[in-house]
Amino acid sequence: HALLTAPERAQTEHAAPIIAARDACEQARVFHWPLAFPQVFAQGGFDCVLGNPPWERIKLQEEEFFATRHRDVAQARNKAERAQRIQWLSEGMLARHLYPDLAHEAHEDEAEKRLYREFVTARRTAEAASVFAHVKGADGGRYPLTGVGDVNTYALFAETILQIHADSGRAGFIVPTGIATDDSTKAYFGHITQNRRLVSLYDIENREAVFPSVHRSYKFCLLTLGAAERAEFVCFATQVSQLADPRRRFTLTPDEFRLINPNTLTCPVFRSERDAELTKKLYRAAPVLMRDVVTAGEGKHAKVVEPEQNPWGISFMAMLHMSNDSHLFKDEPAADRLPLYEAKLIHQFDHRWATYTADGNSRDVTLPEKADPDFTVTPRYWVSRAEVEERLCKRDRDGRVIWQWERDWLMGWRNIARSTDERSFISAVIPLVGVGHSMPLWFLETPPKHTAVFLANMTALPFDYVVRQKLGGTNMTFGYYKQFPVLPAEHYTDADLTFIVPRVLELTYTAHDLSGWAQDLGYDGEPFPFDPDRRATLRAELDAYYAKLYGLTRDELRYILDPADIMGEDYPSETFRVLKNKELKEFGEYRTQRLVLEAWKKLERGELY
Repeated sequence: HALLTAPERAQTEHAAPIIAARDACEQARVFHWPLAFPQVFAQGGFDCVLGNPPWERIKLQEEEFFATRHRDVAQARNKAERAQRIQWLSEGMLARHLYPDLAHEAHEDEAEKRLYREFVTARRTAEAASVFAHVKGADGGRYPLTGVGDVNTYALFAETILQIHADSGRAGFIVPTGIATDDSTKAYFGHITQNRRLVSLYDIENREAVFPSVHRSYKFCLLTLGAAERAEFVCFATQVSQLADPRRRFTLTPDEFRLINPNTLTCPVFRSERDAELTKKLYRAAPVLMRDVVTAGEGKHAKVVEPEQNPWGISFMAMLHMSNDSHLFKDEPAADRLPLYEAKLIHQFDHRWATYTADGNSRDVTLPEKADPDFTVTPRYWVSRAEVEERLCKRDRDGRVIWQWERDWLMGWRNIARSTDERSFISAVIPLVGVGHSMPLWFLETPPKHTAVFLANMTALPFDYVVRQKLGGTNMTFGYYKQFPVLPAEHYTDADLTFIVPRVLELTYTAHDLSGWAQDLGYDGEPFPFDPDRRATLRAELDAYYAKLYGLTRDELRYILDPADIMGEDYPSETFRVLKNKELKEFGEYRTQRLVLEAWKKLERGELY
């Protein structure tokens, strides 16, 4: 060794680590694209990339791992039992514990231990892959855009494809539609849209088994990357042939992505070209409810590029969690307790939509009950008034109150919502009560009259139309809510307040338990009768008025009410189909359509005040 030169000695000393590293790379099937294709990357990357990446979570799923390896572990009743069986597997004692009456051989015990070692190796490999994927871009990470949360392999492949294809080339691949709509991939999708790298995204629902082995409820997309000033989309297709239907195709520019989803830059999904254009118009008429702060850089190097925009000064609260706070709930009322409201008890302009019965089930409140201004809903539980009041305040580090809600009413919305229901955004004003997390609350920095017009905006038909275009699942999250177009307080004139506030008052103040709300709106009289016909007219007048405030034309309002009325029965869109069908069955006509269009005509003639 002493006779070797210094470079030769270094090579000898490092030989073993180098061999070990190569073996590890071979075992892990490491692939370095630029080293494998140096000439290609010297020219900027591949001209064409095609792929169908695997759709798998990197996190090891115990049930899936053991499903084809050991039935007794896979079929454990719960996580605790599965953990116990895995422990027995590591000791080579699983079969002996589960089947003590049977004879067992030593080689069976060794087979269990060997399977356990395979499981540990697979788990460590998955954990290592996850750690590798989560390395931040500032630290040299390979997946700065998609290494987020419970990483899915399709997202990592999508980012790799972005990295290896040339700017002048094209890439096409098949991935779940979540690449464009999920929070975990928003950085990736925002990058390709804002840098004009997205050519097209064609979304297909698998209802007609385009992929027979994929679940029928799954949504996937054909994604094409390249250079494009605007991206082309088709959403909600069920057959490949529908991708050629020009009525389904719409385009979005980088500016339009920022207009519609400025916080997430995720993809809005429209059923038709008309829906896309009408939604863009509504967003140009009103800003999003809240625009998040825009920063550049990471960690301590992050700088604010654009401050938060919150025209209404709105804040949110989930007061009481139905599971985590269940120890606070009582089964009987008392002088120092308040009812605990759940989302199912409310509907639009109605804080007495449903009530609980003695057997613990809920039912709709009847019209005779709603006609009684002294009737109040019966909740499932009650909660301490002191607990509610404590939740409705904020304290500093020294325990001093820095904010306290001083009204004896609250406002909130149902967090479970569907775009295929009669209406999607369900909100109401309610008395001061305890509120479960299924009904998040909002608080505004505005006088009560402006709070009333805000509530009217939340229940207006044009607003609900946008909600239905944007809502991808069944959970009305803060992220969705903040990106809906809401008319700002300064948009309303005195004439607007004079028109809207009395109608909101009459629709909401139908019982004495909201007398504080009525008084805050300047009304000291008795509650208004709960007359369904009168209420339908008032709501139609508000719908028509908000269509005017959003700058819609009569034909655009007709389209929102029923696309078939404008575009024909076969047009590939639906807005309020369930509402229409329900009213056709109940009234023999689409009553909302008739009342709203009648109110529009009166507004145009100056006959509605």
